[in-house]
Amino acid sequence: MKKLLSGCVAAAVALATVALLLPNVARCAKDSPEGDSPKPTLVVNLTSGQDDLHAVVMAFHFAEHGLDDGREVVVFFNVASPPLACKNLDASVKFREMPPVRAMVAHLLNRGAKIVVCPLCAKITGVTAEELAPGIAMIKDRRQIFGHLHGEAVVFSY
Repeated sequence: MKKLLSGCVAAAVALATVALLLPNVARCAKDSPEGDSPKPTLVVNLTSGQDDLHAVVMAFHFAEHGLDDGREVVVFFNVASPPLACKNLDASVKFREMPPVRAMVAHLLNRGAKIVVCPLCAKITGVTAEELAPGIAMIKDRRQIFGHLHGEAVVFSY
């Protein structure tokens, strides 16, 4: 009887160990380079505006790196940044020797980045949907941004 009880305890411990390890093994397989799951979405939260073009350019460069890495990239223009999403943004708006902001935005769009603008921030900064550069969307439904914020998303703010 004692041997049977100790065998049952050993089996229970083995099952508990497998139950604890199995999710970690599955997660490691999913995270491995050989796994076929997509890389986490990169959401770039851009709050800076014309008063901090260094931060703006860094955000765009980071978005470029995300695209180069094969990630879905979403740039969220909010707080002071909506005026930078305008199609008529002057070409003189640039940081040092970098290309104009409007050219950098167009390049991100051409590479497949999604760019969305906070409607309240746009209103506060005097920007209308009609003024946005082609390909940039004014958020009309919270899912346009929250649909990209999930357990497999990485968010960087500039």
